[in-house]
Amino acid sequence: MEIKFWYDQYEQKLVVCHLKTGNYKEITKQAKMDTFLRAHAITLEECQYPVETMDCIGLFQKKSTFQMIKEWMTHKNRSE
Repeated sequence: MEIKFWYDQYEQKLVVCHLKTGNYKEITKQAKMDTFLRAHAITLEECQYPVETMDCIGLFQKKSTFQMIKEWMTHKNRSE
């Protein structure tokens, strides 16, 4: 899934848009913003203009908590 995101400096939020559906989410909490940026290996300064990339954390996937835990538990590269 491809997404486009940018940092709105005026409102101090990260806007993430799913390109296929047009849905968007706003991340306003600093901890969630840091996690998102770290997962995409980008800094806040690099988000001043729209960045297009893959949704590597599944922000727009509809999975239950049980499904995510099951995938994590059965993942081959899981550290023991």
